[in-house]
Amino acid sequence: MVAKLRGPALSLLLVLAAFTVAAWSGGWFATRPPGSPAAAAVISDDAGDEIATTTFDGPMVRKRAALAVHPAKGADRAHIAAELRTAATAAGIGELTDATFAVFSADLLRYLVPEVTLVLPEGITVQRAEAFMRDHQPDDVAFYVAQTVLVHDVTFAVVTGGVAPAEAQRREDAEGILSDSLNHYVTTVQPAGLTVRYFGALLSDGQIGAVRTAMARAAGTTADRVSVAASEPGAGVDLSGGLPDLDAQAEHHGH
Repeated sequence: MVAKLRGPALSLLLVLAAFTVAAWSGGWFATRPPGSPAAAAVISDDAGDEIATTTFDGPMVRKRAALAVHPAKGADRAHIAAELRTAATAAGIGELTDATFAVFSADLLRYLVPEVTLVLPEGITVQRAEAFMRDHQPDDVAFYVAQTVLVHDVTFAVVTGGVAPAEAQRREDAEGILSDSLNHYVTTVQPAGLTVRYFGALLSDGQIGAVRTAMARAAGTTADRVSVAASEPGAGVDLSGGLPDLDAQAEHHGH
């Protein structure tokens, strides 16, 4: 594990679908094509560290380095996150993204549930993440772990049916299912519909289905009209053969 002790305490960039004629022709709202990859193991609907299945992989799944941070007693979590963001920018790491602890492995979560979780930009290895923390660990951080994780970075999109987009967002927020299913997400009102960007722990097909159903209900349409697409270009991670062995490349200890 990439872990570090200090002191006595344990010593949407938002990418949105463009509203074009192509959107209305089905490119933006297309359902997953036939011949999708076989289901692969991911986070389950019920418990964050159990196994379920997803077919939403490839460009929608990204491999990232993430920091699990345990603050010292009485430390301000917002201050820690802000200090690390500033340091990451200055060090050329780039923007750190908030996430929930559910991005981490079950093994890690058995002994540490971090109070601050930050995901580093794509292309930053866990070794570089460890070096960054070794050089820039805030004084009020008691313990941290750097681990390679898989995250979903997806954008849901829907054209409303007889409902103003702003009203669809109001309905969506009032129902609360997106908050329950996604936790962290950004909804954007478009000229003819809504987009919702989610970045975080891998979602099962059941969770994605629940989001599509909720968005469709708020938008006055059907779930098959709610598209799910990668938020960023690139190959991503193919899960058709199961989860990759992240442990082989993942964790380094800092002293």
